[in-house]
Amino acid sequence: MNDPLDHVHLSKEESELYRARQRSRNKVMGIVLGSLAILFFAISIVKIAAQVTGKH
Repeated sequence: MNDPLDHVHLSKEESELYRARQRSRNKVMGIVLGSLAILFFAISIVKIAAQVTGKH
């Protein structure tokens, strides 16, 4: 996999800041994707329960 820092010469501090921002974005994306998965699961359960009880 290509590292975007391969062709850019950053100082150690800049590189650490870049990685910290990447980790932060990855955590946020993980939370968003996990929340969407839980939301879809909850909607599915509610729809299935509504069909079982005969409510539409």
